[in-house]
Amino acid sequence: MKIIITAILFFLVYGLSAQSLDYMGWVDRSANHIEQNRLDSAAVALQKAMALEPANENNPVLLLNLGILQRQMRLYDDAYISFTASLGNSPLSELVLHNRASLLCEMERFDEAMEDYNTLIRNYPEDVEAYYRRGLLFLEKNERSKAEADFKTSDMIDPDNRYTKLSKALLYKLDDNWEAAEKMYTGLIQSSSPVDPSFYMNRAECYVNTDQVFKASADLRAVEGSQKGNPYFYILRGRVRLGQFDKIAARADFRKAKDLGYEVEIVNDWLKKTE
Repeated sequence: MKIIITAILFFLVYGLSAQSLDYMGWVDRSANHIEQNRLDSAAVALQKAMALEPANENNPVLLLNLGILQRQMRLYDDAYISFTASLGNSPLSELVLHNRASLLCEMERFDEAMEDYNTLIRNYPEDVEAYYRRGLLFLEKNERSKAEADFKTSDMIDPDNRYTKLSKALLYKLDDNWEAAEKMYTGLIQSSSPVDPSFYMNRAECYVNTDQVFKASADLRAVEGSQKGNPYFYILRGRVRLGQFDKIAARADFRKAKDLGYEVEIVNDWLKKTE
């Protein structure tokens, strides 16, 4: 996400020669702060730029970037306000809607997220990711037939799209067809650069459910550094360690998953297996 922000700001810095140096200077400063991972300072710089020229036609793009920064800082309400304000005259309305819908999911405001995905599909009927994301929301509501309809549409639009492949892999998992799901994730891993850590997580889950604990362990090691706060990582690693007859290590992982908020009843069931 930082790469996206920096790229947009770079475009603005070198594409706004007609604007005041003060405005461009703040945008440039924001980009520099992002490069140095000073997100709070980057956000302030964007706000100062917009305060100097509240009618600048590029402010919707700055608001999008401000919302992304605020979301990374977990200022979710502020991010929502920024994304919503950006929508008014944004040349990147599709990107703004995706960011706001994703944020709303993170805030567990699923009905509002559904509205945004409906708008995306209505305005951009070839947006495969929107069908995938809306399909996930349908599954959350136990409306599998509607989810499958969205996944089928994405397959018709672009069968080689990563979100189409993720849709297929998810359905395989729901049907306990772990071998087929594993092949989909392996294909995604081999065709991606860089690889999304979730692909390894999902493939590890497939390996765990087909009793391939050594392969599962390798995938989990590959993403361990990025999953410290993910309770499901510890559930999967605990299951791997249980399969390796290391009950003490498995118990520690299951307890860590509980500490991070994983569903207590499920964790307790796994803890019983370590006794």
